[in-house]
Amino acid sequence: MMQQPIVVVGAGVVGIATALQLRLAGLPVLLLDKGEPARETSYGNAGALAISDVIPLAEPGMWRKLPAWLLDPLGPLAVRWRYLPTLAPWLLRFAAASRPRQVAHLTQALAALLNRATADYEPLVAAAGIEGMWRRHGSLTLYQDAAEFGSAEAAWAEKSHHGIDWHTLHHEEVQASEPQIDPRWQCAVKVPAWSHVDDPYLFTRGLFDAFIATGGVFQQCEVTSLQEKSGMVCGVETLTHGFIAASSVVVTAGIWSDRFTRQYRYRVPLESERGYHITLPQAGIKLHHFIQCASESFVILPMANGGLRLAGTVELASRAAAPNWQRAYMLLDKARRIVGDFSTEGMTVWMGNRPSLPDTLPVIGPDPHKAGLYFCFGHGHLGLTLAATSGALLCDMILQQSASLDLAPYRLNRF
Repeated sequence: MMQQPIVVVGAGVVGIATALQLRLAGLPVLLLDKGEPARETSYGNAGALAISDVIPLAEPGMWRKLPAWLLDPLGPLAVRWRYLPTLAPWLLRFAAASRPRQVAHLTQALAALLNRATADYEPLVAAAGIEGMWRRHGSLTLYQDAAEFGSAEAAWAEKSHHGIDWHTLHHEEVQASEPQIDPRWQCAVKVPAWSHVDDPYLFTRGLFDAFIATGGVFQQCEVTSLQEKSGMVCGVETLTHGFIAASSVVVTAGIWSDRFTRQYRYRVPLESERGYHITLPQAGIKLHHFIQCASESFVILPMANGGLRLAGTVELASRAAAPNWQRAYMLLDKARRIVGDFSTEGMTVWMGNRPSLPDTLPVIGPDPHKAGLYFCFGHGHLGLTLAATSGALLCDMILQQSASLDLAPYRLNRF
């Protein structure tokens, strides 16, 4: 019997899902965060279980696009040139990850996680009683014409090889599926297994409430360091609550996880994949599917009561850099070209620091040199998607159960 709880550091969606997985397995869990649960990056994500995103961000030849990224601050993937010196090590690893053989390896590793994401969420959603917030209607990726789709067909074929089911919709089928879509969009790819949630914050809070209801404990305090005894991590030091003992510690602190990797001299290339969104609570647009626009590189999340969230694009910059709100506002015109006009009453904008590693794979697993210490971070734009799966894998590790897949690609010391 464990005398001390497992301490989970970080109450974003990954930390909350991990804590809930551990509680459902009957383990004592203390969840810690300096802020309120689900109020950081998990608050503003695009709300999708993006199960078809098996190809890493570093596609072959991606590095050749770096000059264009530096010159276009409003492009789909932008790099703020003033931060280039500090981003250079990350970008070099990103370029290395874009080699064809490496992309094939990374795609296989991503698919292994994504192919089980829905199944891993089902028991958590059931325990939380939030099935009504989980919309399992599929996604539509829009293309202006057959030629544009043709340029992406090879990537879709590759996704088929990794277990992703998809099919094309022609113009009449697009209009029948989503009458709100402008007729200029001639074809689409539908991924039936893709799903989304009405509101990522409320969904994540639902998981948090289930964690508390099952006997989990949350304390709002800042963890400043990990503590060890006889070569084993035995707890955490906090700013306001002093030392807190633990049987194991799981670090799920998102972009701030490198505070703890640095403590043990790991050089993990963690940078912010900064994302922006606009939420339109009274847009007055009814959509059934999650909408992706291939040419514009952004998404439309249908929220409850006709609301919309417009999100997407990637900005690489310091996590402390001031937001460039033009990256959010430009999404309004992009969305109007797809669904027509809508109300902006009550509109809000947001920016968050998605924790990103250059190979797109998260870190999931134990510290190879410190017993009792586990890390789970670096999910980039797949945090909501992979939260339940990451938690399930960590739970198996802590319970010393056989792994259901090869965990080597996600190890901490791969860099």
